[in-house]
Amino acid sequence: MRTPDGSMLLRDAGLALGVAAVSLFFAYPRPVAMAVVLGMCAPLVVRRAYPWVALAALTVAAVVHVVTQESPTVAVVAVPIMVHSLARWSTTACARAGLVVALAGAVVTPVWLTNRPEEPTVAGWATTIVSAAGTVVIAFIAGRRDHDRQERETQREQERAERRRLELAEHERAVQAAAAGERTAMAREVHDIVAHSLSVIAVQAEGGRALTARDPRRAPEILETVAETAREALDDLRELVAMLRGDGPAAAGRPERGYRPAPGIGDIDELVSRLDGRVRLRVAGNRRQVGPVAGMTVYRLVQESLTNALRHAGPGAAVDVRLDIGERAIDLVVRDDGYGASAAADGRGTGLAAMRERVQLHDGTLTAGPRSGGGFEVHAVLPTHRATGSAGR
Repeated sequence: MRTPDGSMLLRDAGLALGVAAVSLFFAYPRPVAMAVVLGMCAPLVVRRAYPWVALAALTVAAVVHVVTQESPTVAVVAVPIMVHSLARWSTTACARAGLVVALAGAVVTPVWLTNRPEEPTVAGWATTIVSAAGTVVIAFIAGRRDHDRQERETQREQERAERRRLELAEHERAVQAAAAGERTAMAREVHDIVAHSLSVIAVQAEGGRALTARDPRRAPEILETVAETAREALDDLRELVAMLRGDGPAAAGRPERGYRPAPGIGDIDELVSRLDGRVRLRVAGNRRQVGPVAGMTVYRLVQESLTNALRHAGPGAAVDVRLDIGERAIDLVVRDDGYGASAAADGRGTGLAAMRERVQLHDGTLTAGPRSGGGFEVHAVLPTHRATGSAGR
């Protein structure tokens, strides 16, 4: 059933008035005929808003019409109009009920032939029934066709709306996934910066305490190294916060020209030099053939490996870093001779998980664990075809 509204009722009332006006013109001045005309046309006003009520009212009016009138009036046109409307706008049950009632009326229609002066014939009866029934059936078929077309259009609209909803949902999921990826990347950067810087500061402070006991004149040098490491960590953190806020380097409290690019493979020497000879570095191959994204990945791998060594290998452990840049792969090995499996923690925490994520971005492999001869080793391989470019993110 359609929900009634003002505009629909006005349109239906206009049609009913039009049919009634024509019918009344031919029924005038017969009062009974005029009353029957009004009874036949009035249900047309609510044929879409209240189809069952309209069908019942028209059925009663049609019966009165047959009983009281010697010949059909123009108002009988309300019957095919009602059948078409029910077939198009109402439920299937109501439409079929309207068709059955109308066909029954078509069979009764030849009753009016008996009121004619000439004797009715079988051919006349058959022609009248077929004509009336044919009109009703045509109206019903046209209404169902319009109904089916409207249903298909409604279905297409629903499918389009569902596709739009799914597209919006997929876009929202993609945005959320991208945001989660960015948050993970930022968290990884914060971990790398803070963990390494604090480890270097701790090593310098511990070594400086022993060194200044022997040579107090070295104290300013040790303190300057500690201060410089802390300042660099703070600068890096400011840059990350500015990136998260979307304000750029200026929001980090420094001018644009003070913005430092992301660390790369060329910064590994400076990274190693902070650790006062505890780390031995060997690089083979051309560093310039390594792209910036891969270079930052290698730098972060070395940084995290050194951080773990400083934290877990023990105060006297030495670290070897070997970097081989070949035509097919970049091979990185970081091993120490510290506690290894007996360390309080074996490095399988968030730092190692972040390292694996970085390597996977380049379709590489990473293995890490205690060495059989003592100490701990990290071994990463980045394919050159991915490592020389940017990682697929």
